[in-house]
Amino acid sequence: MPVAGNRNNSNGSLNNVGSNGNYWSSTVDGTNSRNLNFNSSNANMNSNNRANGNSVRCLKDDT
Repeated sequence: MPVAGNRNNSNGSLNNVGSNGNYWSSTVDGTNSRNLNFNSSNANMNSNNRANGNSVRCLKDDT
């Protein structure tokens, strides 16, 4: 998966491009949403403000 970084919601700058991947999940809780964050040595799930610009990866449900 690409390491596209994310967009800062306060000033619009791009952060961690080329070193971190930040992808939204479909789990929403108010102004936050769960996301996958990974780099070359770690991967974890967090909850972040949805105003931050993370990547979205569309998946097809084959059920």
